[in-house]
Amino acid sequence: MNLAGLSEWVLDNIQKLLFPEEWIALDMKLSKTELVALLFVDRRGEIIMSNLADCLNVPMSTTTGIADRLVKGGYLQRHRSESDRRIVSLVLTDTGRETIGSLRNMISGYLGVVSGILTAEEQQQLLTIATKVLTAMTRGTAAGPDTETEHADGGRAVRKIDIQ
Repeated sequence: MNLAGLSEWVLDNIQKLLFPEEWIALDMKLSKTELVALLFVDRRGEIIMSNLADCLNVPMSTTTGIADRLVKGGYLQRHRSESDRRIVSLVLTDTGRETIGSLRNMISGYLGVVSGILTAEEQQQLLTIATKVLTAMTRGTAAGPDTETEHADGGRAVRKIDIQ
């Protein structure tokens, strides 16, 4: 299959990959960005707003809007630091934990289907290929040379722009 054929295959199948029936129920309540935000909070247990903005790669004003909707929906709680009132951290509520549990179960189900049809060697090949693809996509190869550096925790550093 050439690149044009691969592109057509992706377009023909993107709905199956990104919008399976199980996502529809979650999509009615939360955007995919909000789900990703909940996943980041879940993985860290507690996260400060600036770190969430970095994880989502969006400005603080956008992060505030996302957090506002998730707090209003009962998925997150805000906590102010006792030592520095400017620092706001986010934690999951019971509803947030239930939502993430459902999402993790759905993802586990998809992975179970995939592992059921692939041999151990094919699973390893899939992981290798997926890692290569994600690495290429996060480097922004389509956008040109990478001008960002990554921290050991996967977060991004400040973008450096040469001014002449």
